[in-house]
Amino acid sequence: MDIFDRPDLDALLRTQARPCVSIFLPTERAGREVQQNHLRLKNLLREAEQRLRDLGVRSVETITKPAHDLESDGSFWRHQGDGLALFLAPDFAESYTLPVAFEDLVVVADHFHLKPMIPMMSSGEHFYVLGLSQKYVKLFRGGRYSVGEVRLSGAVPASLRDALQYDDREPSLQSHSGGGARAIFHGQGLGKDAPKDDIKRYFRLIDAGLHEILKEERAPLVLAGVDYLLPLYREITEYPHVMSEGVVGSPERVSTDELHARAWEIVAPLFNRDCEAAKVRYLAVADTPTGTSDVKRAIRAAHQGRIDTLFAAIGEHLWGTWDEATEAIHIHERPEAGDIDLLDAAAAQAWLHGGTVYAVPPDEVPGGRQLAAVLRY
Repeated sequence: MDIFDRPDLDALLRTQARPCVSIFLPTERAGREVQQNHLRLKNLLREAEQRLRDLGVRSVETITKPAHDLESDGSFWRHQGDGLALFLAPDFAESYTLPVAFEDLVVVADHFHLKPMIPMMSSGEHFYVLGLSQKYVKLFRGGRYSVGEVRLSGAVPASLRDALQYDDREPSLQSHSGGGARAIFHGQGLGKDAPKDDIKRYFRLIDAGLHEILKEERAPLVLAGVDYLLPLYREITEYPHVMSEGVVGSPERVSTDELHARAWEIVAPLFNRDCEAAKVRYLAVADTPTGTSDVKRAIRAAHQGRIDTLFAAIGEHLWGTWDEATEAIHIHERPEAGDIDLLDAAAAQAWLHGGTVYAVPPDEVPGGRQLAAVLRY
């Protein structure tokens, strides 16, 4: 499955090609129902093509061809998650196989419809998992629904043997070794026992190699490894956001899905606290000039870069039009040709301007409306 990350979202938000087609559908991973996946996509593509024709688009088949090519791609359908998202525009096509069961949805507008994707990464809900053993080093970046492996540079040793193959130890590392007798660690499944000082040196090299990846981060880092290695890494790391609880066990033997599930249990309370704190902040300013649940006001503020925090109801839509030049907003009871989801537009613009966005179930939007925003000014 794909890992949908902030650069992906930014790229979709900044796409200039028009019109933009967004398609979401649930998919089956296994069983007889798998055969329905490509049929569901075919039906949604037919709906998208009709909407494009209603808008007077002439190059309909050219825009949708990349998605039609997937219909008969057996290898593509053999590797599905719980949901599929496709984004199509002139000379542009992206698809994401994701662990989220979307509802069937087709949106044709002048920008991509992205609100269903935001819960996977809203409010900065990302974290890292560092898998450690004497023979294994892997870094994963994850969110609420999945983790994906981060490619490591050659500055990160691949194993203890790799780290210790050079005899010329750097003075800066020696100065942190702490001296004293060399303790021996005994463990299961880690190969030969290694001296404690060598393991610390190995971990310092890993930590230094990860610096370029994590130096601007504030995301929590969950360690995964056998129980006696994790305290050693916490002792030497320069990264200040390492969680005190880790995923205990040999990381080589844990599937990616299990690794995500166990790490999410550790970080979820932290993210939930952030969300609850944001709700409290909104309620404190709801009746002041820096708080609003009015969609028109929120959209204008989002385009002006004035939204600090936004809550938008996932699964709900508010169809209408927005004219960026005149800032005119018209809301329609039913979607009309050329309409956009105004809730999605507010979330997208808030995100682009550095705001924190929470796409949450309707009953979790503070104030009981479809949208709630804390304004910077």
